[in-house]
Amino acid sequence: MNSNANPGDVFSVALPRRPYPGLRPFDKDEWPIFFGRERMADEVVSQLIDKRLLVVHGDSGCGKSSLVRAAVLPRLEQESARSGLAWRTCTALPGEAPLWNLAVALAALDGGGDERAMAFRRALNFGAEGPAEVAALLRRDASDHLCILVDQFEELFDHARHHGPEEAQALVDFLIALWAAPPPGLYAVLTMRSEFLGACARFRGFAETVNATQYLLPRMTHDDLLRAIREPALLFDGEVSLELAELLIHDAGGGQDQLPLIQHGLLLLYLNQVELPNRGAAGSTAGPWRLDVASYDGTKGLAGLLSDHADQVTASALAGLGEGGCQSRVVEDLFRALTDINPDGHGIRRPQTLGRLAAITGTSVDTLNQVIAPFRADGVSLVRPLGTAPLTTEERIDISHEALIRSWRQLADPVDGWLLREFRNGLVWRALLVQADSFERDPANVLGPTTTDERLRWIERRTPAWAERYGGGWQRVQHLLAESAAARDRERAEQEAALRMEALAAERHQRLRRLYVMLGVLALMVLVTVSLSVIAWRDRQFAQEQLAVARAARAGEAEQRARAEDLLAEARDTIATLRNASAALEGVQQQLSVVAAESADSGVAETLYQVQGTLTMQVDNLNRQAAQPLEMKKGLDPRAGSDGPTVYIHIAAAAQRRAAEGFGRALAETGGPALRIPGVELVKSYPSRSVLRCFREEECRDPGQRLVKQANALLAKPTLVLEDLSTRYAKADNILPQHFEVWFAEGDIQLR
Repeated sequence: MNSNANPGDVFSVALPRRPYPGLRPFDKDEWPIFFGRERMADEVVSQLIDKRLLVVHGDSGCGKSSLVRAAVLPRLEQESARSGLAWRTCTALPGEAPLWNLAVALAALDGGGDERAMAFRRALNFGAEGPAEVAALLRRDASDHLCILVDQFEELFDHARHHGPEEAQALVDFLIALWAAPPPGLYAVLTMRSEFLGACARFRGFAETVNATQYLLPRMTHDDLLRAIREPALLFDGEVSLELAELLIHDAGGGQDQLPLIQHGLLLLYLNQVELPNRGAAGSTAGPWRLDVASYDGTKGLAGLLSDHADQVTASALAGLGEGGCQSRVVEDLFRALTDINPDGHGIRRPQTLGRLAAITGTSVDTLNQVIAPFRADGVSLVRPLGTAPLTTEERIDISHEALIRSWRQLADPVDGWLLREFRNGLVWRALLVQADSFERDPANVLGPTTTDERLRWIERRTPAWAERYGGGWQRVQHLLAESAAARDRERAEQEAALRMEALAAERHQRLRRLYVMLGVLALMVLVTVSLSVIAWRDRQFAQEQLAVARAARAGEAEQRARAEDLLAEARDTIATLRNASAALEGVQQQLSVVAAESADSGVAETLYQVQGTLTMQVDNLNRQAAQPLEMKKGLDPRAGSDGPTVYIHIAAAAQRRAAEGFGRALAETGGPALRIPGVELVKSYPSRSVLRCFREEECRDPGQRLVKQANALLAKPTLVLEDLSTRYAKADNILPQHFEVWFAEGDIQLR
């Protein structure tokens, strides 16, 4: 009440624009439409006059602020004015500057500006003398009474948590002194959510004060609710049917959001069913009106009605921004910044200045003004401050009521709501801070490539101001992400290089395999050709030998000898052909050996080694068989064999081949030109020790003993043992003269 106002003004009745304020609390000038709490208002006024300080507390949504603003403060002014007393009231919220905000509210009582506010700010620092100093600055005479409302007092605890307890303790000391030694004419009311009562004990002496001055706001009875719904309509020439009132009470349930949901639902019904359809030229409704159950679609309940309304306002806000870009999520970022989760896991309001919101969301002040405007518009009132005037950067932005947080599906969805997303993002940031600690201790502790990609995309919507909410450390996390990205790029470059090498190797391997196939086919063709030639030659030789024997019997020794010479010449021609084929195959084998060594795939090469060894043995046998007829005609013993021994080398593993071939070459050089080494053959069955096998008793003595000594003189390991098999093969007629075999068991073969 202004000191220059006429005392009779407190009795004048000016109806507000509408019978229902909606989601926001009632204002002081809306006392004419505030029904259902008269008894509680009387109790609060009585206790306030008696105790001088009163703490009104209750659940969120129970109507604490509305009761004090629209019932207690107006009643103080009206009732006391009848007795000739002058009451002035002011309202302050702790916010980001509790003492300064209170000083500004006190200065506004007599129209003072910043200089006057500074005087009150200094008085609040006087400790126990603070209330008397404030009263001295404010009171004009003995009839002047002052009542201070500190609304949403729980904000003081949040301020202490973020900025330290000093300023909060100073305000608490002022309130304790007001209760303990109140100066004449000064009173104070605090409104606070009951869940914060325990936090009062954090400040010395405050728990005792709260215990002595608290007032727990009772629930409204059913009749109180009916009056709050139906009686405001009568003042506006309207009516809300009893059936609709009962239905609204039922749909609101009995929870903490019952009153704000009902008030919001009534506002929407009034706007849609009365004001908008019946608005006259002057902007007022015309004629009596009535709201009944037909006016209300209760399929989604009052909470669903509020959620749908918030969605419509969001669509309107986004439509004004245009399409595309990150602006499509600016509403989400805005409300995530304006909400928080308390220790009990419930969503609560988190007021912020417009400038702070711009820094948190990374959005310009002009854009935020444009986005917030539909939410604070007349008839919406989802965000405060209400009105259409552009907001300054220092303006405090707040959600009108926490019922919006609990009812709006986009905010409250338990699976993917904005509030839950924000909570999860906070956990992500704190995890990044932990990782940054680990990285600073050891630079090798960077994020993995996949996590780095995710976090770089994620941080695009974050700002340094946003990070302060969860512990700060913006530069530390940026450094971690930069180093993680560099490590990721290095790792991926290495992986790409490895993949390119693998691709080249695979392509080369594929080419080599095609070459293997071609060479294998060629080797098989040569083998088949040679085998067929050998078979044909043997058959022809046998037939001609038989014919030669028969003719010799008839024509005599001279003719037989001549024929044998012809056969031998023919055999030698065939042998020469076979040797040419073997030489060609050996050339192919040498080429393949080079390819196999480059590709580390010795399968095909080993097959060709075996083919060459087989052909070499066949050619050697043919040489011997071809030589036999002529030697017999010369009177030589056919069992005497060739001019020198023949040693066949067998290996147990492909890895032994090169060493075995080197051994064969060395043995051939030491044994002289008469010693023959046809080749090396890989076998599947082999003895447990390395041996030199002989098959005739006289050959085991010499040259067998000589050969084993020569062989062991060449070998560092293994040591060959002469194995005499003459007894086993004594009656065998298929063992050629001077036939010896070296069998290497498993293990390394090393030459001296």
